[in-house]
Parts: sequence; C-alpha cells; structure tokens
Amino acid sequence: MSLRPSQPRRRAHSAERGFILALTLWIIALFGLGVAAINTWVTVAIENARTLRSRSEDDIALSDAKNEIIYAIATRPLTYRGLEVGSDLERPSLDDVMFQSMATAETSQFIAFDRRPYVLESNKNYVIQIQDGRGLVNLNRITPPLLRRLLAFYDVPEALRNQLPDTLQDWVDEDEFTRLAGAELPEYERQRRLPPSNARLITPMEAQNVLGWDEVPKLWEDNLKAPIFSTCQTAGFNPNTAPEASLLTHMPGLTEDGAKFVVTQRRERAFRHSRDFMEAANVNVPNEAFFFGVSPGDCMTIDFVNRSTNERTRISLTLVARSENQPWQVDYAFRIPSQYRGTLDGLDPQLTFPAPETLYAGSNSNGGIAGLR
Repeated sequence: MSLRPSQPRRRAHSAERGFILALTLWIIALFGLGVAAINTWVTVAIENARTLRSRSEDDIALSDAKNEIIYAIATRPLTYRGLEVGSDLERPSLDDVMFQSMATAETSQFIAFDRRPYVLESNKNYVIQIQDGRGLVNLNRITPPLLRRLLAFYDVPEALRNQLPDTLQDWVDEDEFTRLAGAELPEYERQRRLPPSNARLITPMEAQNVLGWDEVPKLWEDNLKAPIFSTCQTAGFNPNTAPEASLLTHMPGLTEDGAKFVVTQRRERAFRHSRDFMEAANVNVPNEAFFFGVSPGDCMTIDFVNRSTNERTRISLTLVARSENQPWQVDYAFRIPSQYRGTLDGLDPQLTFPAPETLYAGSNSNGGIAGLR
C-alpha cells in the first residue's frame, strides 16, 4: 500500500510555492524599477551634461565675440559712417576735422552702429547688432521736455507724462527735495517699494523701479526688442544711428514720415555733417554746444544673437581710453526673455563682422594700414 501526503500538506506545499513565485516576481519587478530609475537618472545626467557643455560653449563663443568687437573698436578709427574696417584708409584734412567730424576718413568697408545685423566671420552661428549710445534716449541726461515728447508718442496720459520726468529726476538726484509731481523716500516707503538710489541709473531697466515708470509696459517691451534707452555717460545725439523713436524725441518738428525718410536716406549715405541731416529731415538742429554730432560715441549697446537657439544677450560696452588697467568696461549684461526675441530674416551675406586675422588684411609689415596717407 503506497503512502500519500495528506491533503493539508499538499496545500501547504502549494501555498509555499505560490509565495516564493510571488516574491520572486516582486523582486524582479523591483530590480526592473531600479534599473529603469538608474537608466532615467543616467539619461537626465547625460542631458544635463550636454546642456551644461552647450551653455559653456555658448558662453565661450559670446566672450570671444565680445573680445573681437572690443579689439576692432579699440584699434580701428570711428567716423560718421561707424567703424572703418577696410583698407586704404585716408587721413582727413584739417578742414574735415574741424567742420565735418572726420568725414573723409573712409575705407573700403565699415560697420554701421545703427543695429544692422552682422554675421561674425569667425563664428557664423552668431549675429551681432551694434547700437551707438549717442543715438538713443539717455535716461541720465534727457531733459523733461524731450522726455515728455517721447511719452506722447506712446500715448501716455498727460498727467503721467508730467509725473514721470519728475519722479525720474527725484530718483537720481542726491537731495531730498520733492519736485512738483515727483517722489522721494517717504512716498516709496508708504507704497512699500524699493527706495530711490539717489545716483545715476546703471541700466535702463532700473527705471522700472521709479514711481510711475512701471505703468508704461509697451515702452519696456519695445526697449527689449530693440534699444530705445541708454544710461551711457557719453553726451550728445547722433542722427546717423538713432532709431525713429529717438529721432522724434530729439528733433522737435520732425514728423513720423520725416523720421522714416531720414532712416532710409542714411542707409544709402550717412550724414557727413549737420547740414546733410537738416536737408534730409527738413528741420533745424537745436543750437546747443556739443549736443549734435554725426560720429559714434564711446558707449554702445550690443545684441548678440545665437542663430541656432535664437538666444539673445545684450551688453552695454564703454571704451575707457585713459584707463591704466583695461581700455573698456562692460556696464551691464543680461539675456533677453524669449518672448521679446525677434527673428533675423533675410540676412545680407555681405554684412559680416571681420575676424581679427582679416581685420588688417590690407596692412603693411609695420602694422600700418596700406594706403594710409
């Protein structure tokens, strides 16, 4: 007679085998989740590393581009056309120096400082747009009447047009005297706002902290798309580089159609002196000493555009010729938010910013420029 395990023992063995199978499946599942988690972590880490590497490469390229621009501006002459970068440079006559602001110091090629897009010869992935600071509305120097003209173009209500010049001047001056429509420290404290700096603006965007200036968002949106304001220490106004808003602000009597005509005319031929401009604009230049000039100043706003990502970085660069440490300084730098980045369609392939090795392509052996007379 054969021996058979009892029914309870068979059930126990079956339950034991079922538990082991379930446990094994759970362990396999946990291992699978662990592998998946590690794989995800590795993928994210690799992607972060790639992003960091790309960012580092972009930062290096941006730094290289900035250095190339500084080198070119520091070593090449500035004229009414902009930066002369070609060969066969002619020295101006004494009359030109006195009356036409180096009007004949021209070469075969130049870089305009009116935001024309130039592809970097050394890195085709980057485009630069240089804007002369003397062509913009300088918030540290603008007079109340001219500022009210600009605000009127943006349809700012009259009460606010009268307030903003006063609050701006109260923000930058060192005294505690409150102008008629201005505001000093007590008013900012009541509204729990940042206190006035009592010093010149470092960046144009700082003016949004001034009472009332944050109530004109269109002004700041346009300034991010293309510079309207500057905070340069350079004085004066240059119609060869001024955008339409700045032309209308600085030239009373100039119409919008007149401003458009001026921009069109100067692209064909930059104004050599005030008479050229007055004939094109059909207005008289304000009779203010050292106010009007047709050559760029030593401060400029530069937009760097990465063509592959459309990322834009804006810096304000000032040449400091008398500095013993370095002949330039970056006043400020920031990345423009994505919603304000326009497109660069239809780039002219002829508009390139020369690389350092081709900047002096026409130079002779002693470092001078071929054809220099």
